[in-house]
Amino acid sequence: MRARYILGEILTGLWRNIAMVISVVIVTAVSLTFVGTGALMQKQIMDMKSTLVEQSQVTIFLCSPHSTASSCAGGAATDAQIDSVREALEGDVLSPYIASYSERSQVEALEIYQEQFAGESFVSNFSAEDMPVSFHITLQDADDSAAVVEFFQGRDGVDEVTDLLSTFAPFIDVLNQSTMFALGLAVLMLIAALLLVATTIRMSVAGRRREIAIMRLVGASNLFIRLPFLLEGAVAAIIGGLIASGMLWVGLHYIVEGWLAPTLGEQLITVGTADLIWAAPLLVVLGAALSIASSVVSLNRYLKV
Repeated sequence: MRARYILGEILTGLWRNIAMVISVVIVTAVSLTFVGTGALMQKQIMDMKSTLVEQSQVTIFLCSPHSTASSCAGGAATDAQIDSVREALEGDVLSPYIASYSERSQVEALEIYQEQFAGESFVSNFSAEDMPVSFHITLQDADDSAAVVEFFQGRDGVDEVTDLLSTFAPFIDVLNQSTMFALGLAVLMLIAALLLVATTIRMSVAGRRREIAIMRLVGASNLFIRLPFLLEGAVAAIIGGLIASGMLWVGLHYIVEGWLAPTLGEQLITVGTADLIWAAPLLVVLGAALSIASSVVSLNRYLKV
């Protein structure tokens, strides 16, 4: 009977303040969507950095017959120049910086090129001699990449030295800034949602003063009187959390998995709809917890039991 009464009171309170409840649901859904977006973006940033660190962070491309750099004035890199780069990688000067390296021959470079552009007519115009020899370096510390790049840049026989982390640094910076923006906006929206919950509870208390007075007279417990009000805000917040989870699913499925992952590579883009397994419950619990906390503060102020 008590459970039925509490459920009835929750439904009554929600219906009496339906406009405010809808507002709470919408604002909560939007704010939790930004919270989820920020959390998923931060996970993507950490996964991306981890992937880039595990992969070759610095790549040395030696001169090919088609290189135009000033260090390639003599044409394709000679065996002596290739040996010089190899000896430098294995020498004592760079040993504190380099964890390991691999060498890619012209034949291997051609195979990769043919695989990447399979089906294109121009692929047949290139042979192994047109491809550059390259060295792919994994560093002890990714922060030392600039020193390794500077060591080889401009050396005779070296066409280009690329730093993988630096290449993706602008993209990572954009993600970091977007995360901060999403979380900042989420905080503002959550504050608005909490204020709406507090206002809704205040209106519910005002509309049920006579019932509350009767319950006081018959000796109803403090928790029994307050529980319907606490659950009203929690229900609205849970609905908002579920809507936020649905909005995140749409974004992950159509934007991330449908566009970003095929464009940038599935190895680099690691977040997807599978992450909602932990993100969705987190959003629902967060919304309910914040709503209950706001309700407690509001009840302590407006409901004296």
